[in-house]
Amino acid sequence: MGFQRFPMPSAAALRRLLFSVLRIALGLGLAAFMLHLTLRSAGSSLSRCLGAANPLLLALAGLLFGGVICLGAWRWGILLRIQGVRLPYADLWRLTMIGQFFSLAIPGAVGGDLVKMGYIARRVPAGKTAESILTIVLDRIVGILGLFALASVLVLLNLRLLLALPPAHRAVQMAAFLVGLGSLGGIAAVLLVEFRATLLRHPWAARLTAFTARHAPHQAVALVIRLTAALELCRLHRAVIAGTIAISVGVHSTLALLLFTVGRALGETTLSLPNYALVTQVANTVAAIPATPGGLGLRDFGAKLFFDALGVPASLAGSIPVTMSLVICLWALLGAGVFICTRSVTRET
Repeated sequence: MGFQRFPMPSAAALRRLLFSVLRIALGLGLAAFMLHLTLRSAGSSLSRCLGAANPLLLALAGLLFGGVICLGAWRWGILLRIQGVRLPYADLWRLTMIGQFFSLAIPGAVGGDLVKMGYIARRVPAGKTAESILTIVLDRIVGILGLFALASVLVLLNLRLLLALPPAHRAVQMAAFLVGLGSLGGIAAVLLVEFRATLLRHPWAARLTAFTARHAPHQAVALVIRLTAALELCRLHRAVIAGTIAISVGVHSTLALLLFTVGRALGETTLSLPNYALVTQVANTVAAIPATPGGLGLRDFGAKLFFDALGVPASLAGSIPVTMSLVICLWALLGAGVFICTRSVTRET
């Protein structure tokens, strides 16, 4: 029996594969380096801290991140229903778990979102594919709006503490203020969607729209029209969108409670919950930089700098955020199991 011949991939395909492998390797390498730097710069011994930690509080921290995933799936389901797409909550949770896994397996802030787009495209009617994919983008935007809204409030609550930071921690101070001011960008985005029709009636906008319609590919124009209609549906459901932003605030508040619980489990007792909430929001904003998988390492180092500025002992300043990352990674591993099972079910059906 001879060997079966397979067509050789093209040079372009090989280059894309090589680039993807290198990008993943660099992202994982950078994440590992940042985690090592976080612990080494603080002189932290993660194994020693975990060995002395309160196991019940660590278990509670794990459950809290499970709550974050459940809230995220619920929020996405609401956005899908606005577009006329209804999926069972079990499917939404499963796809959210798969996205959680790929957000750590693929470097960048939206790796998990891209995988969810591929899955959702095969699970909705053909006429609703573009609208369903848009909900993933909207879900990301709504999450950012919730983060900025909560961060603005927390900057105000911690304003006296931030202003009292010594000059050595000026970068930390400015980072907190920039994240707080980010809410202005969120307000501008909401106003842009709200007054989209008025803006499009402006002469220069009308000319640009007409030029694009004449010269752009027909399929691209049709896709933009469908996406615009989907945005209009969101605008007509303002109360529902406001509810999803409230859920986002709940998501980020739960993450803050998670970090607080980890801190208490490891023995940190000086900072209050609002202090932890501020650290969480700023660190999560830093983690949105598309450099490492799921912001792993960047989030930890950013949180460590804040803990240093707030007077947390060096032995805990690095261990607390890294322990939170371990919780996130454990849920990502569960997401990998869900991914494997989902693939098996798909083949059978």
